[in-house]
Amino acid sequence: MTTTAGFGQAGGVPQQPKPWEPGATTRQRVAPLVAAVVLVAAVVYVLLPFTFAGAVECSPPLTGSSAHPDTPAGSVVGNPDEACAAMGGSRLVNAGVVAAAAIAIGVAGAFLPSERPPSERRLEGEDGDAGGEAPSGGRTGSPRS
Repeated sequence: MTTTAGFGQAGGVPQQPKPWEPGATTRQRVAPLVAAVVLVAAVVYVLLPFTFAGAVECSPPLTGSSAHPDTPAGSVVGNPDEACAAMGGSRLVNAGVVAAAAIAIGVAGAFLPSERPPSERRLEGEDGDAGGEAPSGGRTGSPRS
């Protein structure tokens, strides 16, 4: 665990290792990778052409979502170009929300602490340190005169 000086603190603040450092946990390493896969899936989702209402073939949402030129007007839904544009916009919004959530979860999984800092564990006696408080809650060490 590395320490860096904090704002105006003399002793330094223990910091959690970064995902690329040797002391990183599995969660710190996997969360950004899962987020990257979800981001790639969101980009692919808006780059692929899609079929609307089972009959109207539309171009990819990222390129404007226009209907295939051979689609007759009024075959399934009023104007196929407007229907494709509306559905393409919806797909863009969905992909954007998924991408934002993936970024937030990836950053949180990589950089937020997963357990309490050692200083808090020591205060509660969970550190396994035999030199801490006595079981009765009394003082240990030499008495002051």
